[in-house]
Amino acid sequence: MNAVMTFATASDQLQRYDAIRRKNAESAYDRTVQYNGQNQKILEKLEALLTGKDEPQVVQPGSKELQKLGAGQMEQVVLPIGKTLEETIGLWQDVRTDAVSVPEPTTADHQLVATASAKIAQMETQIALQKLEQSEFETTMARQAAETGKVKSFELPAGVDRETFIMQKRFEQAISTYAFQAEARKNGYELNKSKFSAVA
Repeated sequence: MNAVMTFATASDQLQRYDAIRRKNAESAYDRTVQYNGQNQKILEKLEALLTGKDEPQVVQPGSKELQKLGAGQMEQVVLPIGKTLEETIGLWQDVRTDAVSVPEPTTADHQLVATASAKIAQMETQIALQKLEQSEFETTMARQAAETGKVKSFELPAGVDRETFIMQKRFEQAISTYAFQAEARKNGYELNKSKFSAVA
């Protein structure tokens, strides 16, 4: 009896396992077909654009700057972006002026004024940071120019004096290297140990 029950239980588990595998395979196939279908449509549109069969749609930005929604809702504003930060600040100031110029400003108008003021403050902060960065850069460059100016102002003697000067520098370097090697040989090519540890 136990063998029959064990066989029935194992067979039931295998059937469930096969059903789950089939369901997963079907869902994976459906997702792949859907994904490939969307990609195929995009590829066809791109191919039509590239071959010239289709004309690209031209979207004209900035056609509407302000759009009133009414019911106290916030106006939809196309974010003014200028070529420079100063120009952007000017555009935001215009938005703020337009919002305040309404005879009876609503809560939405006050919110728009607050948003414009926040953006203006943000742009002014960016300008101040850029000026600070520029002044630090100029200070660093001036300091480096002064340091290199000191080195550039050092001139080597000309003619025979120059040869003598170069030989003297090489001689001093050779003496220094020899003294270091002689000291190392004297110490048996070991690092110097402090006198304190020798006494202790």
